Amino acid sequence: MNVEFYFWGFQCPLNQRVYKILKEYEDKFEISYFDVSNDIDAAKNVKMYFPTMIIVDKKYRYYNPMTINLILDSLSEGHITIEKPYLPVQGNVERTENLIFLNNDNVNIACNCTGQNCEELQNKKKIFMHNTNSEILGILNVDKNNNLLGGAEFIPSVMVPYDIPRAKDTAFITCVYPTDSFYDYKSGPLKKLELYLSNHFRQVLVITDEKGTFPNGNLEFFIKNGYIDLGIIYNDDDYCQLHMLKKVLC
Repeated sequence: MNVEFYFWGFQCPLNQRVYKILKEYEDKFEISYFDVSNDIDAAKNVKMYFPTMIIVDKKYRYYNPMTINLILDSLSEGHITIEKPYLPVQGNVERTENLIFLNNDNVNIACNCTGQNCEELQNKKKIFMHNTNSEILGILNVDKNNNLLGGAEFIPSVMVPYDIPRAKDTAFITCVYPTDSFYDYKSGPLKKLELYLSNHFRQVLVITDEKGTFPNGNLEFFIKNGYIDLGIIYNDDDYCQLHMLKKVLC
């Protein structure tokens, strides 16, 4: 069985976790690793729009880095698992406490969004930040004890490996997180991030699923925040229908 692991560096620090897990299964599968950070053609050829993607036998796709163990165990037993999207209830009561810039000094707070925070993941995220040549990677919404409530991150579009329009005046939202069933902790940091980006970029792009919250979203969330839907860019009948959206900042 052929397993291909496509990943965008450590944009998502969980890519390190997936990489290490896959190494443990190399005696069971033929595994190939593709870092698309500087390989736009590779990302385009496989229609990659997630920071993590596994393709099995050129046919079956998996996107969730948190379920990789279950998927690989099932595959090793000869069973093909069809991945289903994460569809949590999204709270609409906007709540913003303390908004702070995400930088190299507090990346540990952002890594809590993975539920797997550890020094190794933090270090991988710092490497990614260093490679962007930016001191600021996003905005965090934290409580009085600096516990993560929400966040929004970006990268200049010219550094994005996905098949998107790239321009020096365009930023790209890489992720907004996490989702709460009652409160909306994401709109506050997103709005603050847009204000910061307006001093450096003319517009911002984002990719979101129609219903799911991964890689971002959902679609309703961004439309509520003033984004314009540019249409569907990718469809996986079992998992997602991805849209690209934009917002003019200045």
